[in-house]
Amino acid sequence: MIQDSGIIQGYLDVLARELDFDRSLSRCVRQEIEDHLWETVEADQSGNMLEAQRRAIANFGDARAIAAEFAVVSLARRSRRAGVAALLMIVSVLVAMKARVIWLAATPWAISDDLRALRAIVAAIDRYAFWTSVIVGLASWAYIRSRRIPAAFYPAYRRQLRRFSLLCGATAAALGVSVISDAVLTAFRLRAAELSADSVVAMLSVAIEIVCVGILVFQIRAVALRAASTAALLKA
Repeated sequence: MIQDSGIIQGYLDVLARELDFDRSLSRCVRQEIEDHLWETVEADQSGNMLEAQRRAIANFGDARAIAAEFAVVSLARRSRRAGVAALLMIVSVLVAMKARVIWLAATPWAISDDLRALRAIVAAIDRYAFWTSVIVGLASWAYIRSRRIPAAFYPAYRRQLRRFSLLCGATAAALGVSVISDAVLTAFRLRAAELSADSVVAMLSVAIEIVCVGILVFQIRAVALRAASTAALLKA
């Protein structure tokens, strides 16, 4: 059977190539469909291996159409993961923020009088930006979770993805403003302090917040790239 596998292997190569933008998905789909096709061939009673392979492929469907179906499902799942990631990053920023506040409260560093008024303004911006990210992040997660995974990349689903991307982008922007404000507030506290373990811990917590925003931006970009790849696949 192996020596006559050229037709099925050619079909699988086309399928894997169309899903090449996601190597893990490509490998899994290829293996799953390969197993199914060979089971169909083995059950064929005609005795003609080449014809059995052709019938199995014809009955299964066009490789590009099958790849498009898997790509849409993969896109929907990635979008949902991005919604969850938004919430996780917000929680992570909150934990880092609270930990830094507790840590700095135990240090003797004080803010000079000339910075107190500015600190109050930055703190207000920080607070409003963070809670905006919480509200919009929850909205983005709830929105994408409420959408059904489509069988195809319908125009309606494309519009849903655009709305989700806008919500996630707004979440990342608000969270980014909050993190920048945190960095400024931390700088106010460390302005007159010498480099020490306490100051390093404070700076490290801000770095963690920056990484969280970066991860969220990466997730949003991954969804956008996957949507573009799926759209290109359907046009091919």
